[in-house]
Amino acid sequence: MKALGLLAVLIATGGPAAAQTNCGQLPKTWEGVAYAVSGDTLAGIDLKPRLRLWGIRAPELGTEPGVPAMRARAALADMLVSGEHRVSCRIAAWDRECRAVAQCTVTAEWPAGSKAQPHDLAVRLVEDGFAYGFGLETPPAWDKDASAKIAHFEALSRQARKGLWPDWLGERAKP
Repeated sequence: MKALGLLAVLIATGGPAAAQTNCGQLPKTWEGVAYAVSGDTLAGIDLKPRLRLWGIRAPELGTEPGVPAMRARAALADMLVSGEHRVSCRIAAWDRECRAVAQCTVTAEWPAGSKAQPHDLAVRLVEDGFAYGFGLETPPAWDKDASAKIAHFEALSRQARKGLWPDWLGERAKP
């Protein structure tokens, strides 16, 4: 009986059982041209399903319409433009909507004028205050520090009231 209850929880939460039974074979990587669907989701050319960035949540255009959702999507879109929309992703799991959950990087000059280098999109979104950490209890096998990085930058961003933090904290944004 306990095993049946555990299976139900895994399926409901998008855990390993859902990955095996509902979503098909999980690819290991994806590289290509991507576009922002929302503040934490990418669509890629010749890519099905969509990719959700590992370790973060951002306001969704469909369920949380309004300026914060548009700002989060625009922040991700700007990052993609900086890297000419070329992304490289390592896929960690399926979520319950059968989106691939992945760590994705874009190679860009940040700050402007510096040498182009890979930047983790999720970490940058959290650092800039357009997303917050989510599901950090199990970092990807290849990046055991991923959860700590996101938590660290979230704390700094929240303290500095960057991006959407004034809205999330119920404060008026400073002009």
